[in-house]
Amino acid sequence: MPPAIQSPQPGTFTLQVNTQAVVLDVVVTDAQGKPVTNLPRDAFQIFEDKAPQTIRSFEAPEARHDAGPEALGTPVTSTRQLDRAAPMAPVLILVLDEINTSFEDANFARYSLKKYLNTMGGTLPEPVMLIAVDMDHFTMLHDYTTSSQEILLTVEHHVSIYPFRQKTGGWQTEQFNRSVASVLEIAQATAGHPGHKGLIWVGRGFPAFDPANLSPAMDEALDRTLQTCTNALRDARIVMYTLDPAGVPSAAPTQDPNGFQENDPFSGQVDFNALARATGGEAFYGRNDVDKLISISARDTASFYTLSYDPERPAADTKTFHNIRVVMRDPNLHAATREGYYNRPPASPVSLNAASKLPDPLVYDLTLAAQTTLVYDAVPLTVTRAAPEADEFTLTLNAATIPWQPGGPNRLVGNIALIVDSFDRKGKQLSQLAEKKVVHTNANPVTGGPVAATIVIPTRIATRSPAARLRFIVRLDNGKLGADNLFLTDEKTLADLHP
Repeated sequence: MPPAIQSPQPGTFTLQVNTQAVVLDVVVTDAQGKPVTNLPRDAFQIFEDKAPQTIRSFEAPEARHDAGPEALGTPVTSTRQLDRAAPMAPVLILVLDEINTSFEDANFARYSLKKYLNTMGGTLPEPVMLIAVDMDHFTMLHDYTTSSQEILLTVEHHVSIYPFRQKTGGWQTEQFNRSVASVLEIAQATAGHPGHKGLIWVGRGFPAFDPANLSPAMDEALDRTLQTCTNALRDARIVMYTLDPAGVPSAAPTQDPNGFQENDPFSGQVDFNALARATGGEAFYGRNDVDKLISISARDTASFYTLSYDPERPAADTKTFHNIRVVMRDPNLHAATREGYYNRPPASPVSLNAASKLPDPLVYDLTLAAQTTLVYDAVPLTVTRAAPEADEFTLTLNAATIPWQPGGPNRLVGNIALIVDSFDRKGKQLSQLAEKKVVHTNANPVTGGPVAATIVIPTRIATRSPAARLRFIVRLDNGKLGADNLFLTDEKTLADLHP
């Protein structure tokens, strides 16, 4: 059943393909399915669209011994701490999917997750973030942590949402939109952490459907949505695993005898699990040992090689999807990596109009970012309150993260979309400020970059009771997002700070 896709217009997401270098995270396993982590560069061969490529850089798993959380000396407790102290650490993002998963299967998934956590001891090998998604909520249950006990307690206290709505055609449309929006939000929010990420999606995502009967306009919207989602996962360096505790396998994409796909991952039936295969992950189905599958996915996240190459292809190439295959010289070994990438020209920067209203293409990104407490780290920002009871705030951004344009002799100008929301203790939105900010700085005469190290943006929003939390979101012309929270109450208990 084709979904009634309400896709953002082209240009909403500025996700670019860097044709100068393609970076691959590759997991190698032996005939028994066990990871192999001590191979040299010449053990690998890379092909793009069946053409051999020259490996430009190579990093083995053992070379990252100082990139993990153990290098911190202290436990990981948040996104901010992780990005500051161990930016290259591989991480796990666990998603409890309650969009298209029965109440019984959701509870079984929670049981399996607890079973896995109980085998991990006190400290997790990689920082873990826990998220729950249903039709109406995208909830960060716990920020990155290396404490298995904290994640375990969070899982035990989380109550699954029962999908009470009728499963009609409209319901399937909602499931598609909600699933894809959630994946996009995770990719955008975590893009600022350059380390490898394993996204373990426990649930069914959206139901598979055949898009053959879509209108041309809807088919184009579907293509752009799926391509944007696939490239967003790539840009955030995410490998996705889908674990359906009760489903049955869908048909795998057709491959030629050499292992290359004949078409892009979504050329036939549109299947949520195709996202996993496209990123180099795997789709698991109908298994009672979900805890073991989570363990396998977590293991792969910590045992990958990183290779890169400069694509060698004709200058006039117009192919939309470029297939990738990594071949091991030892035929007893198997390499898993993403299936390829979509090659679209970079989207034009979104220009903010002269009116105070934000242009429509910005609304989708900013609205998603406003609906959660997730820290978006692609644009790091610091929020400062003018005084303990003041309604005035300043946002400080690193000037180097802003895409500057010439603004006159030796001057640079940058456009920033800003949203500030206030919420009560139950998460109900009280008010919202949405505006554009135009910032200026002098240009360095030698480098052409900004002279200023930071850019300070003033803003204002009411903080009187019942406001308990403020959410600050910025979006740059290149599509990158930054978001953070300022709690007016105690962050964990939401009790008044000054009773």
